[in-house]
Amino acid sequence: MRRRSMSTTIIQTILLGLLGLFSNAEWFLGTCYIQRPLILGPLTGLIMGDLQAGIIMGATMELAFAGASSIGGYDPPDMISGTILGVAFAIHSGAGPEMALTLGIPIATIMLLISNSVGYPILQIFAHMMDRNIANGNDKAFQRNFILSGFVAWGVTSPLLPLAYYFGSDKVTALVGNMPEFISTGMDIAGGLLPAMGFAMLARMIMKKDVAPFFFIGYFVVAYSGMTTTGVALFAILILAVMFTMKKGVFGAGKATVVTGEKGGDFDEF
Repeated sequence: MRRRSMSTTIIQTILLGLLGLFSNAEWFLGTCYIQRPLILGPLTGLIMGDLQAGIIMGATMELAFAGASSIGGYDPPDMISGTILGVAFAIHSGAGPEMALTLGIPIATIMLLISNSVGYPILQIFAHMMDRNIANGNDKAFQRNFILSGFVAWGVTSPLLPLAYYFGSDKVTALVGNMPEFISTGMDIAGGLLPAMGFAMLARMIMKKDVAPFFFIGYFVVAYSGMTTTGVALFAILILAVMFTMKKGVFGAGKATVVTGEKGGDFDEF
């Protein structure tokens, strides 16, 4: 269990709040992937004073959230709050990546419910305002409301992250320290299963008959040859280069279609 002075806790709280704010503003900054646990974990570890633990916990949580994606009307759990608070609480209490997962996933689910119940109604208000701006031809007001909508909608829930850390870190640390052994053992087992479930969800989405053989070839090469994943990746790049060079028609690298002078009706533009 790690002890922190009040000033250190306040500094960490402010930095974690800023990290959460910038991570939620990815829609404004561009797709920089700062919201992924693989990035947030090390940054949180750096703030908490344990970069190595942040890297390990971030990579573990990335596997758990690998298959979480927004499809249709479904929103995945808030991986930003879950990662930052899960990693911060785990490092603060001196626990491992299993504890970061165990704490982070429920936090992510709760924060998703709060953001949806508060953020989306605010977005609807701004959407109607922007409709009126378009109807009136006021493009400057439309641009202003478009930018403000994201900051206001997600800014309402942004203070919850630092407040949760400031008021909950000592309580979580005490809870972890007094936890019975059978509960901690169960959490370790669950924490080991969650990354496998996340990877399975991702594999289910990307697994197609054209790529499945290559997936299993890579798996068996790593499992039985002792080659590292980096070596397999380099080997796969060479195979891909040979396949394109030989022009076997794999992945759409076939012969180009020759367009004749015949009329194509309504599809001439293609």
